[in-house]
Amino acid sequence: MASEANMAADPFRREYRANLGTFAMAFLMGFFFLVVAIVVLRGENNAAVKILMSGLLVGIIVLYLGTSMWTRTCVSRDRIVKRGLFRTIATPWQAIQGIEIRRGTRRSWVVIYDYQGREIDLPHLDASETDIEKEVRALREIWEKRRGPHWKPIFDTARAARRDWPGGW
Repeated sequence: MASEANMAADPFRREYRANLGTFAMAFLMGFFFLVVAIVVLRGENNAAVKILMSGLLVGIIVLYLGTSMWTRTCVSRDRIVKRGLFRTIATPWQAIQGIEIRRGTRRSWVVIYDYQGREIDLPHLDASETDIEKEVRALREIWEKRRGPHWKPIFDTARAARRDWPGGW
């Protein structure tokens, strides 16, 4: 969720990261995996199976927590940065072609389209973690102020969302 203190200091700066519910979920998953690990370790299984299962369970928790804690969306005066677990994508305001809400069957999330028509999902900007409509309005306002006077659309974002724009993928 966007930090209120950061927004007061710099109206362009926003950061979206995991909320407390994500960590509560990790705790519940960890407890469940601990119970499974105890059952596996106490059973009469081969030593290799015990090591493999324990490593797999610990790896899943570490990956989930790492993804939750590391991933975020940072908005600044110059760009939007999507920080993933293994890759960071920085998109300057001038390169953004659209900011949209994507709606699936179970959730809604925010995407941006870059000048190549690439759709970039923004971590922690979804309906379960923030007021998505309000945040998209705020991001669009920043985008309109920061993209520059010479910005022109390269393609229609509605068509890009359907993946049928002339440039193709």
